[in-house]
Amino acid sequence: MHVRPSLTVETAAQALAQWWELAGLEPFDLGPVQRARAQAVQRQAVETPVPEAKITPARVNTAKKPVDALAEAQRLAQSCTSLDALYKALESFDGCGLKANARTTVFADGRAEAEIMVIGETAGREDDEIGKPFQGPEGELLTKMLASIGLDRQHDSYLTCLIPWRPPGNRNPTAEEVALCRPFLVRHIELAAPKAVLMVGGLTAQTLLSTSDSIMKLRNRSFDYGLGDNAKGSSAYAQCLFSPAYLLNRPRDKALAWQDLLRFEQKISALGVATRGRNGAKGT
Repeated sequence: MHVRPSLTVETAAQALAQWWELAGLEPFDLGPVQRARAQAVQRQAVETPVPEAKITPARVNTAKKPVDALAEAQRLAQSCTSLDALYKALESFDGCGLKANARTTVFADGRAEAEIMVIGETAGREDDEIGKPFQGPEGELLTKMLASIGLDRQHDSYLTCLIPWRPPGNRNPTAEEVALCRPFLVRHIELAAPKAVLMVGGLTAQTLLSTSDSIMKLRNRSFDYGLGDNAKGSSAYAQCLFSPAYLLNRPRDKALAWQDLLRFEQKISALGVATRGRNGAKGT
């Protein structure tokens, strides 16, 4: 086991400034972190937020039997006892029409043994091309967001998404498509058994928490997410976060995202979550 040097205040502040600059905002003074926090508070609630990605109504398709497909998805997901088995189950599942139009099955990125799991909404164009979640500009922003609180994306987190197949034209997934993908994500979380979960985006949070509340309401709350009977622990700390895509279109809400990241940082510190910058790395 190699103990890595902790990130300095200057390094964290620089990372924070970089992800603000990515959206075209003037960076704040790279002074003490307290100044960054104060500016974040001053900028919150400047304008009415635009809505996050929403589930579009499912169209009736008499050629398919959604109930049968959902039952098959649930059966396949629950039968998996490893992440490798879950990936193979997703690859073999043909009940969701999105798979036929996608180039790849976007399964995961990062380190499966990490104690932090980051879950996005829907696979995008770059994700579909590479086969990993959080690619392109959105992924670059997420990397900077995590770095701003001392987290190394590739080492300290395990990343996945709710919808592993890119919808045509990047449209919103239907309610039926979300329902078919949910069992696989639930099992994914159970098998990974993280200590902390970041639910990134309104669609992810609403689906996993079974709520219709908006991301603006959910972001101020904390949750205990159950990990199932076969997991290492009974539950994980869960928190909701604006999606990078939302923040790129709505840069002023990065002040709120910064507050959420600080709260997440405090919680994982209290939980003793092992990270490269904070507790020393697990593994190499």
